Amino acid sequence: MNFEASLRGGKSKKVMPSKIRASSLFGSSVQAIDTARVIPLSNNSSKTILRELYEGLREYCEAIGYLNGYKFLDHESIGYFLRDVLKEQSLSAKFDRYRRLRNGINYYGEDIDIETVKEAITEIPKLIKELEKYSKESSGKH
Repeated sequence: MNFEASLRGGKSKKVMPSKIRASSLFGSSVQAIDTARVIPLSNNSSKTILRELYEGLREYCEAIGYLNGYKFLDHESIGYFLRDVLKEQSLSAKFDRYRRLRNGINYYGEDIDIETVKEAITEIPKLIKELEKYSKESSGKH
């Protein structure tokens, strides 16, 4: 699948670009990442931390989508957007990895090892840092 197919299939849609909606999502993204970073990491908290980190990354990507005039109706389409519109192959693959980990936790009750969460605590903020150039191009500094 690709982003064009996502649009044709109704999984994403063109919308009026919205700096206001994007700004709100950027703020929520920062809040989710900050929250995840202050939760003490343990076997009991690892799923919650990964969910919050993923949520922050997803919201940041959705904000960039709004700046570019797209609304995503599923999370998979965000990966296609990163890959096909922004031409960020590596970011797309990493987003998809965390999407799958989060889906495993949320929908299948899978466990996640602490080392994977430690990696996410480091990597997801770096991914967002790499994406910052797309937030600044259209909307000013975040």
